Amino acid sequence: MLTAFILDDGQVSRDTSPAALSRALRDPDAVFWLDMSKPTDEELALLDDVFGFHPLAIEDTIGYSQRPKIENYDHTGEGCKAGYFYMVFHGPDLQSFREKVRTKELDLFVSGRYLVTIHDEQMKSVSEILTRAEADPKRLLERGTDVILYNILDHMVDHYEPILDYLQEALDDLEERALVRPRPEVLTEISFKKRELLNLRRIVAPQREVVAQLTRGDVPFVREGTRVFMRDVQDHLVRVVEMVELYRDLVVGARDIYLSSISNRLNEIMKTLTMMTVIAIPLTVITGFFGMNFDVPGFKHLLESPVGFWGSLLGTGGIIVGIVMWFYRKGWLVRADHAPELTADEVSRTRELLKANPVDAGTRTGA
Repeated sequence: MLTAFILDDGQVSRDTSPAALSRALRDPDAVFWLDMSKPTDEELALLDDVFGFHPLAIEDTIGYSQRPKIENYDHTGEGCKAGYFYMVFHGPDLQSFREKVRTKELDLFVSGRYLVTIHDEQMKSVSEILTRAEADPKRLLERGTDVILYNILDHMVDHYEPILDYLQEALDDLEERALVRPRPEVLTEISFKKRELLNLRRIVAPQREVVAQLTRGDVPFVREGTRVFMRDVQDHLVRVVEMVELYRDLVVGARDIYLSSISNRLNEIMKTLTMMTVIAIPLTVITGFFGMNFDVPGFKHLLESPVGFWGSLLGTGGIIVGIVMWFYRKGWLVRADHAPELTADEVSRTRELLKANPVDAGTRTGA
């Protein structure tokens, strides 16, 4: 679907025909914005037939580019008599991010007089600017294509905030479960979150560099007054990158907390088995003594009498009770699941201690 806003001689036209677009492109006083949403093959052909964009840029537009970028083209076609810039941005929203689908790509051809946006999926950032343009297209176009570009990028960056909030809540929940309920599925979720953060960083970090070129004056049609606003977009992207790096450290910390909790539980199990073994030692020694297949001089009558049997039995029981009491006085009989429940502050302090002194699991590969 094509949506066009063409400003020429103070009048705004919404005509999306190839003839109207060609006239606007050739008119040095016309300023226009053309949006292509889920374009058909015929609509994509306008990029070559009307605008004469470089074949490599058109090829990148048709395919899915994995990396945001900005490229300068001095290529001029029959309709396009001046150079232009080709940009690729990715704009994930919270729903697509949680569903683990690929990010939404936005392709842009931009110069001082026109802006062409192409996207195969509905994008909230573009839709919001289109709604604003439909309300007052003349005012938007009079401010220049660089302002339209800023508004689109600003809305795209704003949509990262819900994603960061979602990641913060998810990582807090993972840390809590890794500390209190370290189940195997927690480690699986930690791996998923680490992969999500790697994908998000792969997208956001190049976009930060793209916006940096817009703020440095590398793109001539971006005026000085607009560069100030572009720097605000860059600051937001820098913050997103920093938060992603922080969350990656939190994921590694959650994994260390999980491994520490598993190690502690394994120690509890080994302690229980060890105490059971120690308690069984008197039974083994005494019954083994009575079960010898030869006569012990001076003890034959004692071994064969009821007094000897009950005496050995009471002696064994006394030794076991003594060992258990000794364990109890040492505090070794308190099981982890019977221990007093930690308060929220104690859980928080424990988490911070585990982060400061993570276990060496032997499998750590870095953030």
